Amino acid sequence: MPMDMEGLSDVFKFLPNNPLSSPTILQQSLLELLNEHVSQFSKDATTIRTPPQMYKHLNPFIVWLLGSPDGQTKEQAYALAKAAMLSTGAFDNNTREICAWFFFIPGHSGDHVYVEDTEAEIFQKLSSVIVSFLCDAVSTTGNNLFKYMELLKRYIYDSEGDLSPEVSPFIICVLEKCLRLLSSESGSFTIPQKSLVSLYVCNTIKYLLDTQVNTRTLSLLIDRALSEMLDNFSSKTDVLELVDCPCEWRPLKSLLRFARDILHNRFYSIYSNVEIVTRSSDSFIDTLGNIKGVLRSEYQSGLVGLTVGFSFSLLCTRYTEILQNFPLVLSISSELLEAPFSVLSSMFFLQSSFLTDVSKLWPEMLFDALGSITCCKENEDNSCKGDLDSKKAASAAFARYLRSAPFCVLFSAIVQSSSCHLFEQSALKKLLLDKVTAVPSDHLVSSLCYVMFWMNHASSCYRIRSSDDLKMSSETCFILAEYLVKQLLDKNLSRIPVNCAAEVVEFILNHPSVTSSLRFPLSGDIEFSDSIFGESLGELLQSAKQAVNRMDHHVLDLIKTVAEFVFPMCNDQLSEQVINGKKQISRAFEAMEQKLFLIFKTKFDACIKSMDFKPFVPTFYALHTLIRFISPFKLLELVNWLFSRIDSKNATVHQSSKRNDLFVGLHLASCTFDILSAYMGQPNPESTLYSYLGGTETHFDVLLFERVFFQVFEICCRFKLDIADICLLKAVKVVKMHKSVQDPYLSSIMVLSRVVASTPIDIISHCLHKVDRTKADLLYLITGTSPLHMSAFGFTFSEILNTLLPNADKNQETSKYSLSDEELTMLLPTALLYLNSVTIKFEGQPSKPFQVVLSVYGRLLFGGFSKWKIFVSSSIFEIRLDKLLTASREEFSNLFSDSLLGKAILIARDHLASNEDKLKLDWRLSLFNQVCPSNADDIFDCCCGETGLRSLKQPLEFVNKVVAYINFCRILLFFDCNGSESQPLEKSRIQFLRMLIRTWMLIVKKFPEKNPYSGNIDGENLSLFRFLEFFVMHNVSELTTEIQNSLIKLDSLPFTEQLVKSFLLYRFEDSVTLKMLRTVLTSLSRGKFSCISVIQLLLAHSKFAQSIHSANQSLDSTQSGLVFTPMRSIMTSLVIPRTNPDSLYFENKKSTSEPDLNLLELIKLVRVLFQIYVQQREEANVGDEEGINCRELVYLLLSSYGATCCEVDKEIYNLMLEIESNDKSSAGIVAQTDYVWGPSSLKMRKDSVDLKNTESFEELQKVNFRENIPVDPNLCAQTVLHFPYNGFVNGGTSSTVMTEACSTTDKLQIYDPIFILRFSIHCLSRNYIEPIEFASLGLLAITFVSMSSNDEVTRKLGYEALSKFNSALEKCQKKKDVKRLGLLMTSLQNGIEGQWRRIPSIIAIFCAEASLVLLDESYANHSSIYEYFNKSRCVNMKDIPLFSTLFWSSSDKFKMDRLWMLRLLYVGLNTEDDAQIYLGNHIFKTLMSFYCSPLSDNDSKELIIQIVEKACQFHRAVRVLVEHGGLILWLSSIVSSLYLIKCQDQKRAAFIQLPMVFKVVSYITSPRNNIEWLPKHAMEQLSELSSNLLKLLVSSYDLIKEESTLCNSILETLTLLLKVSQKREISQPHFTLSEDSLFQLYKTVELRSKTKSDPSTCLALKAVLTTTPPVTIRRMGQENLSKFLRWAVATAIQSKPEDESIVSKLLRWLIASVIRGKISRKLIENDNNSFSKRESLHSLQSWLCSKNEKVFEENGCDDVLAATIFYLLQILGFNHSLLPSAVSALCLLLVPNSSELESLIGNGISLPSLCSKIHCPAEANPAWRWLYDEKWGEVSKEISAAEKLDEIHACERLVMVASNILTKKSGFSNFAELKDVENLHVYDWERSLIQI
Repeated sequence: MPMDMEGLSDVFKFLPNNPLSSPTILQQSLLELLNEHVSQFSKDATTIRTPPQMYKHLNPFIVWLLGSPDGQTKEQAYALAKAAMLSTGAFDNNTREICAWFFFIPGHSGDHVYVEDTEAEIFQKLSSVIVSFLCDAVSTTGNNLFKYMELLKRYIYDSEGDLSPEVSPFIICVLEKCLRLLSSESGSFTIPQKSLVSLYVCNTIKYLLDTQVNTRTLSLLIDRALSEMLDNFSSKTDVLELVDCPCEWRPLKSLLRFARDILHNRFYSIYSNVEIVTRSSDSFIDTLGNIKGVLRSEYQSGLVGLTVGFSFSLLCTRYTEILQNFPLVLSISSELLEAPFSVLSSMFFLQSSFLTDVSKLWPEMLFDALGSITCCKENEDNSCKGDLDSKKAASAAFARYLRSAPFCVLFSAIVQSSSCHLFEQSALKKLLLDKVTAVPSDHLVSSLCYVMFWMNHASSCYRIRSSDDLKMSSETCFILAEYLVKQLLDKNLSRIPVNCAAEVVEFILNHPSVTSSLRFPLSGDIEFSDSIFGESLGELLQSAKQAVNRMDHHVLDLIKTVAEFVFPMCNDQLSEQVINGKKQISRAFEAMEQKLFLIFKTKFDACIKSMDFKPFVPTFYALHTLIRFISPFKLLELVNWLFSRIDSKNATVHQSSKRNDLFVGLHLASCTFDILSAYMGQPNPESTLYSYLGGTETHFDVLLFERVFFQVFEICCRFKLDIADICLLKAVKVVKMHKSVQDPYLSSIMVLSRVVASTPIDIISHCLHKVDRTKADLLYLITGTSPLHMSAFGFTFSEILNTLLPNADKNQETSKYSLSDEELTMLLPTALLYLNSVTIKFEGQPSKPFQVVLSVYGRLLFGGFSKWKIFVSSSIFEIRLDKLLTASREEFSNLFSDSLLGKAILIARDHLASNEDKLKLDWRLSLFNQVCPSNADDIFDCCCGETGLRSLKQPLEFVNKVVAYINFCRILLFFDCNGSESQPLEKSRIQFLRMLIRTWMLIVKKFPEKNPYSGNIDGENLSLFRFLEFFVMHNVSELTTEIQNSLIKLDSLPFTEQLVKSFLLYRFEDSVTLKMLRTVLTSLSRGKFSCISVIQLLLAHSKFAQSIHSANQSLDSTQSGLVFTPMRSIMTSLVIPRTNPDSLYFENKKSTSEPDLNLLELIKLVRVLFQIYVQQREEANVGDEEGINCRELVYLLLSSYGATCCEVDKEIYNLMLEIESNDKSSAGIVAQTDYVWGPSSLKMRKDSVDLKNTESFEELQKVNFRENIPVDPNLCAQTVLHFPYNGFVNGGTSSTVMTEACSTTDKLQIYDPIFILRFSIHCLSRNYIEPIEFASLGLLAITFVSMSSNDEVTRKLGYEALSKFNSALEKCQKKKDVKRLGLLMTSLQNGIEGQWRRIPSIIAIFCAEASLVLLDESYANHSSIYEYFNKSRCVNMKDIPLFSTLFWSSSDKFKMDRLWMLRLLYVGLNTEDDAQIYLGNHIFKTLMSFYCSPLSDNDSKELIIQIVEKACQFHRAVRVLVEHGGLILWLSSIVSSLYLIKCQDQKRAAFIQLPMVFKVVSYITSPRNNIEWLPKHAMEQLSELSSNLLKLLVSSYDLIKEESTLCNSILETLTLLLKVSQKREISQPHFTLSEDSLFQLYKTVELRSKTKSDPSTCLALKAVLTTTPPVTIRRMGQENLSKFLRWAVATAIQSKPEDESIVSKLLRWLIASVIRGKISRKLIENDNNSFSKRESLHSLQSWLCSKNEKVFEENGCDDVLAATIFYLLQILGFNHSLLPSAVSALCLLLVPNSSELESLIGNGISLPSLCSKIHCPAEANPAWRWLYDEKWGEVSKEISAAEKLDEIHACERLVMVASNILTKKSGFSNFAELKDVENLHVYDWERSLIQI
């Protein structure tokens, strides 16, 4: 609607004089129109706008609001009334103040609608004078706005400073008019009317005063305005000073006193008026009596006048008189429709002692009313009406009053109460919460402001005089404030906009109660000790929490509630309004954050001066409480400031307990590092832009982190504080969190990793002094950051261990470090890390440090493990994780193996491997007997002595001990026994196995199957004890296999039956347990146990039969009985499944349901048991009369059999055959039931028993068979279409799963050909069905396709069935159908050249289709097929029947003919021979040509690609198509046509063909083709295809983003094609990606992927690493290269592990790019080929000497590459195999001028000498080539061990030099000091080890 639509500008002039007299529908229409008109003024505006001078029409809107019986009308009128008041311009869009002016009008109660006209009339009369007064004041303000604005300025501006105008000038106008009204003597207004207006005005202004953040402004305005106005009314100047003030002036007196108390900071106490209660005046008593008499007379005609008169009487009565007669007043008010309650509420709002006075004068009435409210006795309350003088009536009336009173009135009375017992009333608290819940939405913010006002009042009063009632008052305020905040900020409440949330946040954070609590915290009840900050952080916070005043806790909790609610709401939407609201919220939090930091700093400085930090505890606690909402980067700045204020060098200051300043800094730094780690590891840090109170993100200042890091390090080394060690450990963990850090911070982490690497070597000695868990963890992390720290640790640690050896030299100098056994154990992870480093450095040769470490730890660990329970109970073995009770199996395994206990087991194993003395069997058995005594029942008893699994306090530690114990026992019993199988060893092994079985039985008993602890073994949420169950059972399975021979020798295996019984009781429906049990029983098959007992137990299980019967429930077919309508065509049933791109290159794991898995494993278990049973029966030479009822078992299996190729059915069928062949009673059961399967077999069996003795048994049996035949024609068609041509049969049973059937679709079902052919032979032999019926069911079609099977058994059955059919057909009458089938049989038989000869699939499928089409003359191709067989009496086995006729059909159904032929071609292509027939008939050439023609439609194109894709599965066919058929160019043209399509809809339709293209490419580039011929003959074509695929990926990003799997397929195809290129000779052209293509690829994938673990991201990186490293990678530019490498590193770190990690491949790729790039530049810049012809380039130095100075010019890309290479090296632990090449690349990138270099290397170290020790990198060899899967193997000359070690030493030094260069370029001031390592003579020591 236009803003100035014609005819609407003066629409308000036509408002009716009596709005309520119009029809309701007219009222609603008019109000809707007006609202729409008003809304146009605010459209597209940031502030609310209204039509000008709308305020003149306020009156009718208020009339509608108060008197309309329609809720919708009231709502619309309310909106218009607010808009009308806004139009004055006096409110500055402050709608809360406008709402307040309506709140105290009698009759305005939100959405309440008056049901009775009497009630509406009463409130109309009461409110008329107020409405008139309000409209007049609004109009006056609107007409004289500037006048009142000037008055507002004059009143609120103070000479001492300006006060912001947070109130409107409307208040001045209202006060002015109110005073004029009260002073008027004209008689226009009565005293009650004046009193009512005065009460209304004062209540509203007081309410506004109570809802202000800064109450001083309005208080000053009230004081000055009233004082000045009263001076102008000289006759009334002292009226407010009178003790007995006139009734109309009483509200003003109360308001002025309240305002002055606030203005002068007088926090007044609440005085009860009970003491001054006097006898009521006779007039009021008479009034009450008269009204009571009228009410008893039941005369209702004057009820309106009576109610209004009584209300006016109350207004003129003193408060004390009302209080004295309060019960009667309540009873009368209740009888008068409760209308006077509104007046009473207004009066009591100004009386702060109201509820206190009632509780003292009328306690029984109060508590009865509260009890009535609690019990919700509303009906009982109503029953008391009429009895005005009774206490019960008064209590009921008071209960109704409390229910009807507004929240602000009731809350004000409660919170100002001086009686503690009122706060203890749960009914009052409940009533308050109920009223808060019912507060209208436009009053929620005001209500919160009101509560916060009184919360601040309680706190302020408490500072003057502490009392319990103030504490309770604050508690009540906090509960209500928190409830209101949740209502306002709950994101599910769509009625609360974000700008309202921003207002709430600003209000709370700027409220005086929050500011005063933070700045001046209240004193607590507990006194702190002087060393409070010297405690651990947990103890400090616990002490502070108890000591901080409860009122301050309320403030902090409220801020937390606001923060927790507001951020999720702000992250939901991204509209402009929300963004602006978020910015407003951010500014509010930032202001509070700055305020908090300023308070923190001010108090910290004060505490340093006073040396007393006890007052600082509340401030520190406040900061810590809110710390998770503060940006960690700003916290880091605060920590840096703290350390700058501490004089750490003044030793006199920091004596014993007086280090509180250091403790404060360290505690805060520790918390900051925790927050920093959590924040940098968030999945999407960009989306949490406002996740901290500071709002916008601060850039990660790495220089600031460095300063804080080294300050903490200095404190660690100087003061030896445990807190400092913890803080330093957390700092290092921030840097070492590379596996979870997100992209925006990876570059910072890469820089900081060099900072940590430059930590002084002194950290080693610090950590080795008084070792604890923190220092041990810190040492482990530090030694992995640089090779210098690793070598220094090895040197120092070896010296320590040498003194611990039993044969240590007594004259050897004693080490300054003394390590206990516990300290050595804590250092074990670092020692293991060092061992791995030593092994690589000395190339696997035994070295002295290696032997020393293993010797010392072997003695320590084996000694400790001999006392297992005591040793592992030490706290040092705790994992320190919080409640990790669910994870994946792999995560649990890694967790336990990486624990300290797991590593101890690992090093114990290494010790056994290196020490031959310890391999003595007797010693190991002795140790095992100590660890595992013979009287132990289970592992728990030996390991922990605990069996109450569910009551464990530390379940994670418990499971860790059990896992470690089992691993340790296996090491003792199964570690390289050199073939020795002594009797004691066998006995111990069997004992261990029994304990494992008992342990497993105990676990499954404690944790039943259906419980929260269960979970899928391969799932992500595996429970802890489910993992333990699996682990124990897995060990049982492995042990039974390993000691199989020993178990067989035992006289009995009683634990076998116990194991089975536990399985049956607790894990019968668990597939994992079933599988493992089957493995165990298979291993024990030759053992001495009663298999028959096990089978009987299994068959007797209550769920066994039910589980077996569930097999046929999964069958889609429910066909039963003969079908007399033949199936029309097999080809019409063909649904070619579209290729799933995810299944092209990833393992396609079918999601088999858990019940199906259970059933499969159950059948397999039964089959294994039966085989063992047969074996045991044969060995015992007994019959089957004492066995099991195998006959019933076969019937059970047959009734559940589906005759399909699914794995369950195949297992059932094989089991039935085995039972029939091995049990005489069961022989021939399947044949006896006429091969009928499934539920039909039960009917056949029952009917056979009933008909057995009848004369016409055979005839009845035939009828019974025909009624129950379970053949489904649709399933027969699917069997033909997806026949398993490569399935083989061995001994009558199918030995392989039909892969073709299973791979087509997850839920596809086909019949088992073997069984269905035997069924066909049987029913034809018995003449159960006619030949035509046989063909119509599709059984003849299955017979035809079986003759093309590769399996001879299948073909023979097919030929036999065909022979039976032919014989039956010859006996039939010569009908049309019979003749047609006879033609088909004759033609086929004439075409078969030999016995059992395999016929081509295309011929078999054609005949199968013909067997159905010939029976139906209405079918489209009936005439063509019939004519074919009629003319051709012999089928040509080398031809495609009807191809030319149907494919190039010119009939009116040419499209249907062509599609039918294409379907036939698709289905008939199944073997290599079939493909050769197609090639011989030029089928592929025809199809590929037709695909590109304009005649080809989408359906034909899709089928053609499917046919070509199927042909490419055959090796010879694909080679012919590629070499001679132009297949790759054809595919390339398809891809190129896709990215040239402009229409998105057409492109989307064409994209359906892409997955099939990818599948064709995957077949073409298979390893066999790749090795044999593809790289030689098709590389150029593949290059073109690759280029087109890359163009498609980049150009069609939006479409591919929707189809995520297409992106994966394109990337994988690119990778395959690049791998093909790698197989070419080096002299041949290769396909590679340029630097621009690499960047485009990265950008495309980065935009699509959400996480670095996304498959597309990983595949993109794999494609990048498959291409040859570009020598021109610097052309990307520094910014683009930085982004590209950051993405590559993050993706590589989070990728799944391979044989060679992706990180290692990426490092090799970057090194090669740098070195080959430098070579390329040198070759270009040198005038001749001298560089390439040099033969003396054997070392890095000789290679560097050949450089041209221009090569080393400054380039920002060089620094980016060098930083990335160093970081990857660091992650890989400075892998020595990659180190020489990496150092060469770093030197090429970073080596500056020699003078600058000397300062970074150190004195006495020569760069040339270092470089000369490093051999020239392999990448510099001209013959070098890039290989993704492996490192290029260069045949190099043999070098001695000493030379190799010198090279490693030189590399380690140079890599740290490179780190120093990068560190200096980044602006850091701390560098790695090589001289520290040189001074230790570490390298000389390592070199001497080779000579030993």
